[in-house]
Amino acid sequence: MKRAFAAIWLISTLALGAEEPIAKLEWSGNLDVKYSLLHSRQDSPIYRIMFYPQQLSSTLSQIRLEPYLNADYATNQVAFHMKTHATVYSDRDSRFDLFELYGGVNPTFSSTITGGKRAFNWGKGYAFNPVGYINPPKDPENPELTQAGVISLAGEYTKSFDSSALQTFSFSMIAVPATTTMNHFGEFHNTDLAAKTYFLLWDTDLDLLAYTSKVNARQVGFDFSRNLFANLEAHGEFSAFDNATRNLVSNGTLGTDTKSGSSYLLGFRYLNTLNTTAIVEYYHNGMGLTENEFGDYRNFLGNVLANGQSSVIQQMGTIVRANFQKPVLMQDYLYLKVTQPEPFNWVYFSPSLFSIINLQDGSFSLAAPLSYKPITNLEVIFWPTLFLGREGSEFGGKQIGQRYEAWLKVFF
Repeated sequence: MKRAFAAIWLISTLALGAEEPIAKLEWSGNLDVKYSLLHSRQDSPIYRIMFYPQQLSSTLSQIRLEPYLNADYATNQVAFHMKTHATVYSDRDSRFDLFELYGGVNPTFSSTITGGKRAFNWGKGYAFNPVGYINPPKDPENPELTQAGVISLAGEYTKSFDSSALQTFSFSMIAVPATTTMNHFGEFHNTDLAAKTYFLLWDTDLDLLAYTSKVNARQVGFDFSRNLFANLEAHGEFSAFDNATRNLVSNGTLGTDTKSGSSYLLGFRYLNTLNTTAIVEYYHNGMGLTENEFGDYRNFLGNVLANGQSSVIQQMGTIVRANFQKPVLMQDYLYLKVTQPEPFNWVYFSPSLFSIINLQDGSFSLAAPLSYKPITNLEVIFWPTLFLGREGSEFGGKQIGQRYEAWLKVFF
């Protein structure tokens, strides 16, 4: 057996030369230990429904472990990628997530075919992506957080040009199987299709994107990114949708409606001589609630609590978790973030400050992540977040008023 393995290794080495192996396998990952201290708003209707029937104190704490494990295997033509994540609260309360598990092959130098569970990153926005039709749901409070992908089959073709106008062109087509299945079989005609055409045109990144489905809303849009100056970048996204279903309260009744419209984003990224990075983005969510619709939703929660029927309150808690526990619920937002690595020559220390502002009701979140990374494979983060606004506003009415988190991240 040892001779057989030795022969295989020798043949593989001679095939591409001793200094250039034909395959490469890399393992990586990290362990996050997170401690959270929350100051809750016990008078908030959302809090009273989400924690019903328990009567908890105004100060809550939580500690959890989050191990991440990644594997990447690549040869000249074949690649394999895996990303896993787990959340451990206690010995009896844990969850495992398979974020990505897909393989890829390069039939030609310019083409790639992938299949499996994969996380796509469509769009140019930092905190929001109106054209991220098949992206994982993004958390604007932590846009760089790894999320679970979708099971898909994708093909991509790329071509470069020796031209001052069009420099690169690529086309991607993605098929996503039906999410509603019986005995693991779905209706073939419910397969979703998404397409993206990319151009590097006159030093401007430009994407044309489309998404078609018989179950979900059909969407079409574009995005762009361009450096206006050496230290100033502009980016934007626009998406039009048709017959999208949304949840809302109308005439005192919880239900749904269908809507056609558009969502869009315009943003800038600025870098000055002190290495300070500033990001500003305006986001219009065409699927969001108006201020009056959000008020109807809040009033409906208050009426459910006032009626005092335990079964109805518990059912409403399930509905809120499934349909209304989103990072943003309304229509118009401004995102601001400033990051300053190593201020005052404090080596390995990177503070930042960001805010998500609801332009309709004036409420906002304010956070100041502070990162300290003394060595390559260790990072310590302290992350305070405040949710501010008048009573009944989106951020002022959240079940949590203040959140303080301490993270210990160990990488390998």
